[in-house]
Amino acid sequence: MRKSPSPAQLIARRDKEQRELLRRINSDGKRSSRYYFFMLIAVLTIVYIVDEITSNLNSAMQSEVVNEFFVIKQGLDYNKGLASFTAMGLPLSLVVVLSPFYKSLADRFGRKLFLTINTFGMVIGMLFCMLAGNVFVYYIGMVFVYFFIPNDMQVMYIMECAPEKHRAKLCSITKAIALLGVMIIPVLRDAFMGNDGTKWREIYLVPIIIAAVVGVIAALFLKETPVFLSRRIDYLRMSDDERVQKAAEEKQKAEDSKGGVRRALKFIFAHKQTRAITICAVIFVFATGVTSFYESIMKTGGMSTEQITNAMFFIPIFNALITVLGGFLTDYIGRKRSAVSLSVLAAISLTLFIVSSNLGWPPAVAGISYGAFIGGLWSVSDMLFLILPS
Repeated sequence: MRKSPSPAQLIARRDKEQRELLRRINSDGKRSSRYYFFMLIAVLTIVYIVDEITSNLNSAMQSEVVNEFFVIKQGLDYNKGLASFTAMGLPLSLVVVLSPFYKSLADRFGRKLFLTINTFGMVIGMLFCMLAGNVFVYYIGMVFVYFFIPNDMQVMYIMECAPEKHRAKLCSITKAIALLGVMIIPVLRDAFMGNDGTKWREIYLVPIIIAAVVGVIAALFLKETPVFLSRRIDYLRMSDDERVQKAAEEKQKAEDSKGGVRRALKFIFAHKQTRAITICAVIFVFATGVTSFYESIMKTGGMSTEQITNAMFFIPIFNALITVLGGFLTDYIGRKRSAVSLSVLAAISLTLFIVSSNLGWPPAVAGISYGAFIGGLWSVSDMLFLILPS
């Protein structure tokens, strides 16, 4: 049984909460300068770019990492080394499971704190990967990366700070810019690696510096979101009895939601349309696994380090292009036809990517086809998991 707090503990807690309340009210009352919102969007866009770079960097360095830690140091065949490396990464899915519990703490301590923590968490992850002398240290870096990249606190910031009529546009624009920002990876590969894959560690340096700088700027200059401040201030003003009543209401909502989940699952499998969408979505998930191995596909196909770098210049451009065109296509021909069309595009593009990687075709073909593949793939993802179910 949980021990009730003593009167002294209750007084100390209340004093602490009153200090926080005054601080939150003071922060909420400060007026922003006319340029603050533009600065906010600029910082959040850079954080988004860092997030996308961090998400893609390990995959973009995969063959060089496998070659150093498994082929050279352990004497394994590349395919066996890749299999071992992949097997080591399987438990990382458990790290992703913890992410929602961590993200929920932002409702207690604020969005700004966790935006900053996430950014520096990515810095630490990339730093471990860059300095790794063996695969286990590299794996620690991957744990940090996998834990911090799913939280997308920059998106929550935009949703809670931007005017309602501009939220969707700003989210789309910042996402498109972030996708294009991934072009820094082939730029850095070309500048630091050239055709020497052993210099892969140097690629991490610039993203680490960018992430660290934007993390400091976020910590010093960004303000808390108005939505969080309003909710937190309302909570701190509640009496203990009001909090007990609110906790009981939330518990009841949670119990109702469990019943709601059961009813929702029953509804899904009882109706032809939602059942078909669910089956398609489950099948679709199996196609996403290839996105972790695109660099190794090019490497084992016989492409040199320099050719892979050249191909990577085209990937973010055509990813962003197909993503934008997919949105217009969906509105023009409808959701179902768009999902089918983009799925066919993704299948054809993936086939072309594999063929071009193995037959010595120009690197641009491999880059364009892979960019079109993932652009179509993730557009279909939005369709199956968000648009069609709604």
